[in-house]
Amino acid sequence: MTLTTEAEHKAAVKEFRTLATDEEANYAQLLVLRDAIHAFEEANGHNPGPPTTVAGRLQVEMFKRQLKQKQLAQLLEVGESRLSEVLRGRRPANVDFLRRMYQKLGIPAAEVLELTA
Repeated sequence: MTLTTEAEHKAAVKEFRTLATDEEANYAQLLVLRDAIHAFEEANGHNPGPPTTVAGRLQVEMFKRQLKQKQLAQLLEVGESRLSEVLRGRRPANVDFLRRMYQKLGIPAAEVLELTA
């Protein structure tokens, strides 16, 4: 299956979401759709790079580790309100916060230092 237009892509994504409600029964179809959607997105620049902000990187970690904001705050050993402010962009991440991202989350220091507020 090859997708060539935005309309085909949109329809494929919609079908994928519908079929995903019963993943086991639709597994083969889902794989075909997944590959077609991925190929279209790669070819058309739909694939965003890694996050470049502290908030974006923290959201990726929350998703990967299946953590809620409260759990991430505990892992980083920071207050929930401080984490919330950083995630919302209301407070910049200071050096101590960035150090905790490196030490507690294992994010490479070089990557942490390249993140923007």
